[in-house]
Amino acid sequence: MDYSFFSGLIQNVALLLVFSFLYATRWIDSTHSKKLMPNIFAGVIVGGIGILLMFTPWTYQPGHYFDLRSILLAIAGLYLGAVPTIIAILITAGYRLFVGGNFVVTGVGLIIISGLLGIGWRYIQQRRGGKNSIVSLYLFGVVVHVCMMLLPILFPADGSLDVKFMALPVIIIYPVITVLLGALMNRQLENWKNRKAQERLYESEQRFTKMMLNINMVFINIDLNNTITFCNKYLLSITGYTEEELIGKNTVDIFFPVDEKENTVEGLRQLFKNKEDIHHFESKILTKDQRELFISWHNSIIVDDFGKVKGIASLGENITEKIATLEKLKEAKEKAEESNRLKSVFLQNISHEVRTPLNAIMGAISLLKLPSVDKQMREKYYEVLELSGARLLSTVNDLIDISQVETQQIKVNKTNFNLSQILANHVNVATPIAGKKNNKIMCTSKYFHTQTVLHTDKEMLSSIFINLLSNANKFTTDGTIEIGSRDEQGDIVFYIKDNGIGIPENRLEVIFDRFVQADSSLSRPHEGSGLGLSIARAYAKMLGGELWVESEERKGSTFFFNIPKDEVTLATSGTSKEESEVLLLPNQKILIAEDDKLNYLILKKIIENMGVTNILHAKNGEGAVEMVRDDKEISLVLMDIKMPKMSGEEATLQIRTFNPTIPIIAQTAFAMPGDRERFIEIGCNDYIPKPIDKKVLIKLLHKYLNPSSKDFTRTL
Repeated sequence: MDYSFFSGLIQNVALLLVFSFLYATRWIDSTHSKKLMPNIFAGVIVGGIGILLMFTPWTYQPGHYFDLRSILLAIAGLYLGAVPTIIAILITAGYRLFVGGNFVVTGVGLIIISGLLGIGWRYIQQRRGGKNSIVSLYLFGVVVHVCMMLLPILFPADGSLDVKFMALPVIIIYPVITVLLGALMNRQLENWKNRKAQERLYESEQRFTKMMLNINMVFINIDLNNTITFCNKYLLSITGYTEEELIGKNTVDIFFPVDEKENTVEGLRQLFKNKEDIHHFESKILTKDQRELFISWHNSIIVDDFGKVKGIASLGENITEKIATLEKLKEAKEKAEESNRLKSVFLQNISHEVRTPLNAIMGAISLLKLPSVDKQMREKYYEVLELSGARLLSTVNDLIDISQVETQQIKVNKTNFNLSQILANHVNVATPIAGKKNNKIMCTSKYFHTQTVLHTDKEMLSSIFINLLSNANKFTTDGTIEIGSRDEQGDIVFYIKDNGIGIPENRLEVIFDRFVQADSSLSRPHEGSGLGLSIARAYAKMLGGELWVESEERKGSTFFFNIPKDEVTLATSGTSKEESEVLLLPNQKILIAEDDKLNYLILKKIIENMGVTNILHAKNGEGAVEMVRDDKEISLVLMDIKMPKMSGEEATLQIRTFNPTIPIIAQTAFAMPGDRERFIEIGCNDYIPKPIDKKVLIKLLHKYLNPSSKDFTRTL
């Protein structure tokens, strides 16, 4: 069985249904209007459907193909009218001429006749006032397709076509499909007429009743004397008045503020005089308790049967909440714009804080290469490198810290430590830095001289002190910076007081924002990312306290923060010998796995200063694994994590398969929360982040190498 007969016929019918759907949803209105463009557009779409019908013919017998373009164009003429149908005829006929082949004249003639017959039949039906009944549609379908059968007879030179062969599908199938499609169009047309009738009825009712039906809006009637003659419940509910308190009263006296009474009276007088409706008029009204409400009014003049003005019917929308929302959106927009501006300033500052030390580092390196540099200048350049590197590292650390705070990756790690040692360390470190600006550091806290041991996060507490001392020193010159404290309700309240430039009152809170400094201009004389105070406040909150500031311009600032006084035991003072001395490590063999040559040379120099002369170097993980496997005398491995060919993680895992005891210390730039635990979990004994702190590295080496003698010492 040739299924192309059914598939083609079904596809053609489906396209006719699409045409019917578009008629019902898009074109009925346009066919009953005088607008040209919708009718032109409908004609283009119908022409497109006609082309698609020719694309999907159905096979009656091999070599004989039919489509339903004649039904499409005939029905289009009958229901859409002349303009869309003529456009569809031109498009479909044009495409048929373009395709060419046999029966071109017959095909084009069929397209033209079908459309014109539809237009003519529509005209006759309208003149007679008749409807497209089933009988009428069937007769119409027969007429159209009898003409279709006559075309091969009239144009025999166009090709040989057996008219008898065409008779069965044309006389039986085509009129039936025409009737079915026409019936569907009739139903859609009838539904449209019913819907339009309902809409007209609804609109008619709305003209007289819409004011009363909109109970969720203010409705009020006033007469020529501005006296209230009617009001609805919604107005009573939002204003707090009763009906007795409003009916018969002057609306201007009751509802309008004093400063708007005169304008309101004049506006109503003009409204009555000109007999005009005023729409979208907004005003304020007062409630019984003198709250202001914003109302958007729609006013209509009320006239009697003789056209004489009787009063005004006013429908009002309560837009108080909308106004408030718009104000909030405006405020949010302004905040967003300010935030974007501050972010731009922040990025400019960060770029400055990164590029400035990098410029100094690169410049110092290039100058060190000059052969004419003497020892004194070389020392100066070394100092530039050290200071610029420290500044760059501080900026990077600030960015990492604030990122960890934002993403809540950092955790509080409480330990026991001597508070006086912490204070002493910060005084000792801050004193030479402050001296460069002729500032003096002093500590008046009683804990500076006691042996109080606290149980809290030592690193977070130190970070708060560092950021506050750095901030005080940054904005103070030739002054004094005081570290003090007081006890208050189970907390220790620390403060850092300076007599620097102070902070404007309008910036006392915003300085703690992440993208703000006290001076955010490009000409600010102070370096720094502007993240220190934000980090300090975040850490203070994580430790269970708060951080705040008191300041006065040109008189200085005092930053306070409190933490719970979780006191443990008394600690002993003094510094152990191991903290002031470096024990030499002779007779040790250390493997440095590091692909960066400069980092390797730095590590090698630190280890050589400890008396280690036997140092091996692996440039990747594969080399490290082979060296540990082949050399049983290696005492310890300093393992970089990110290396070519094989990473430090994979190298550590492989080494642990054949040597579970050798100490492996991960030395890496991966310094985010959780990295230390991850590296220890894969088999590393310990971890040190880059840039390498020499003192920390020395302690780790002593921890795992356990020198047999303490006779070899070198003072730091």
